Amino acid sequence: MDSKYKRQVNELNKLWHYMLIKGNYKDIENKYSKIKSLSTSELSIIRIISEKEDVIIKDVINALNIPKSTLTSIIDRLEKKSIIVRSISNKDRRSYKLQLTEEGKNIQKEHIKFEEDIYGRVMSSLDTYEEREEFLRLIRKIANNISK
Repeated sequence: MDSKYKRQVNELNKLWHYMLIKGNYKDIENKYSKIKSLSTSELSIIRIISEKEDVIIKDVINALNIPKSTLTSIIDRLEKKSIIVRSISNKDRRSYKLQLTEEGKNIQKEHIKFEEDIYGRVMSSLDTYEEREEFLRLIRKIANNISK
């Protein structure tokens, strides 16, 4: 890693942490109590289930690229919390389909509002439409190249 690149990486690290600290997300966190105790993995699974009818475990494994054993333990936790239910799939009787309970649907609604709040703060920190479009273009580029 050359010195200019290393300087940029260090600056990104400092700025990222500064945003997390200065963002004052505590007020947001308190506003969204339903999602506060859930992990990122749990919220991701809830989102996947909410976006598609008849989601089976294999769909979630493929979407998140996690081992079946890991997913099973997360699903067990979500089921114990009455957020999802597992039942035999109509399209593949060998698989379980996952569905959100009413509580799960409420959590997903709150999660969407939370994300709109956070990302709204990020976008509103940019002055113009053009800046926001450029920011999105760069984020897209990062998202498309980060796993290469």
